[in-house]
Formats: sequence, structure tokens, C-alpha cells
Amino acid sequence: MSGLEMGAWAMIDRCPIDYNVCKDVIELRVGAGGDVLELTATESGLANLVAKATEALGAFRAAQVADV
Repeated sequence: MSGLEMGAWAMIDRCPIDYNVCKDVIELRVGAGGDVLELTATESGLANLVAKATEALGAFRAAQVADV
């Protein structure tokens, strides 16, 4: 890589999420209009994201149940 470091954040709620498969990568577009976060991932990168998001969702739901 170029050595450039950067950070980004996005609040994901009820916004559109679209994707495009381009040969060996998947492009994800979260949001619409001027409020968009774009991610590009390989198959293994997307699988890792899905696994961690699934784990996080389970932890979040367990915490919600515990708070009731």
C-alpha cells in the first residue's frame, strides 16, 4: 500500500445497502445521495466481515435480553 492511513465511520440504520460483484471483489455501497460509504472487499474479506457482524449482532441481542 501507499502508507496512507485513514479512518472512517458510518451510522448504519435503515439506509439502503447495495452491492456489485466485479470479478474478484465485491463492492458494497451503504447509504444514498451524498451520505454514502463504499467498501471493496475480496471474498475472504467479505466472509470475515459477515462473520464478525453476525457475532456482533448475537452479542448485541444477548445484551438486550439481559437488560430486560
